[in-house]
Amino acid sequence: MDVLIAFATTDGMTCDIAERIGARLQEGGHHVRVAEIAELPRKLDVAQYDAVLVGGSVHTHGYQRRLHRFVARHLGVLQTRPSAFFSVCLSIASKSAAERAEAETTAQQWLQRLGWTPDAVEVIAGALRFSHYGLVRRIVMLSMARRMIGEHVESTRDYRLTDWQQVDEFARTFGGLALARAARAPGPYAPAV
Repeated sequence: MDVLIAFATTDGMTCDIAERIGARLQEGGHHVRVAEIAELPRKLDVAQYDAVLVGGSVHTHGYQRRLHRFVARHLGVLQTRPSAFFSVCLSIASKSAAERAEAETTAQQWLQRLGWTPDAVEVIAGALRFSHYGLVRRIVMLSMARRMIGEHVESTRDYRLTDWQQVDEFARTFGGLALARAARAPGPYAPAV
């Protein structure tokens, strides 16, 4: 299958996760294009892909505008083929069950507002990249991280909170799901396997 992984990133962690998903799908025999939405041609024909994964990161309870525009522009195509959404969010790594639930809810509500019902949704912990933050953001992120994760967090180093096994499993699951859904698709839709 030809798979597009389109993502929006702010500090680079969503890119790392998208590339890891792409690598796992390639290992499964899929042809994969991984691209930052900002770098995709505006008139990209998403319909040329057999399956599409879209990812973005949550910042102040919202996703990147370009992510929203991409999904809204290609919603019709996303609804006609296997698709998935992955949300990169620090809150999913919180000690608080309420904050973890909020991370899941944020993704689901965003999808509902857009009217997109992907085949799979995964919320993945990202990273604290203090080395990328300005002074004000560093102070805000340190306070938030200590509340969510623990007092041991220091702003003098970066922290990767991503569960790579979760990412790998999501990629494998979606690869199998995409093949199964494509095999059941009626009409002219015939994926390139």
